[in-house]
Amino acid sequence: MKLYIVRHGETDWNAKELIQGDTEVPLNEKGRVQANVVKEKLKEIPFDICYTSPLSRAKDTAEIIVGNTCPVFIANELIERDYGNMEGTSFSNLDRAIYWDYLKNTNEKGVEPVRNLLSRTRNFLESIVEKHKDKTVLIVTHGSTLRALHYGLMGYTEKEEFLKLGVKNCQIFQYEI
Repeated sequence: MKLYIVRHGETDWNAKELIQGDTEVPLNEKGRVQANVVKEKLKEIPFDICYTSPLSRAKDTAEIIVGNTCPVFIANELIERDYGNMEGTSFSNLDRAIYWDYLKNTNEKGVEPVRNLLSRTRNFLESIVEKHKDKTVLIVTHGSTLRALHYGLMGYTEKEEFLKLGVKNCQIFQYEI
C-alpha cells in the first residue's frame, strides 16, 4: 500500500497558536490556499480512496485535495485528540511543562491519554492495510493524530518519540507498507 498522510490546512486558531483539539474550527483562507497547493503537488497521484477526520478543517482539506477523483470516507478514529479544558488556550500563555505532562501521561481535565490515541490509530491502520493492500490511500487528519499514525508506522515504542515529530499545516508524509 502507498499511504499519504496530510495534516489539515491552517485555521484561525492555528494562526493564533491556540490549542484546537476536537473543537470544531474551520479552515481560514490561508488553509484553503495550502490545501490547493497540496492538491497541485499530489495531482499525479492516483488515489484509490481517501479517509478523513469528521472535523470540518480536515474534511474540507480532503475535499479540496481529491475533489471527485476518489471516494472520501469519514473515519472517527482520525479525529484530533481531545485536550479537554486546554482547548482554546494559547500555547504562549501555557506552562509547557504542564502541557507536555498532559501529553505524556494523564486523562486529567478531559485530556485523552496518549495510549488511547495510539490504540485507536493503530487499530485504524491495521484495518486499512488489510483492506487496501495494493492501493494508494490518502489520509487527512490532525497534528496529534498524524503523530500517532507516524509513531505506529515507524514501530516506535517510546512515548517520547510521539513528541518529537513536528507537523506543519498541510505537510505531506508518504509511506510504503
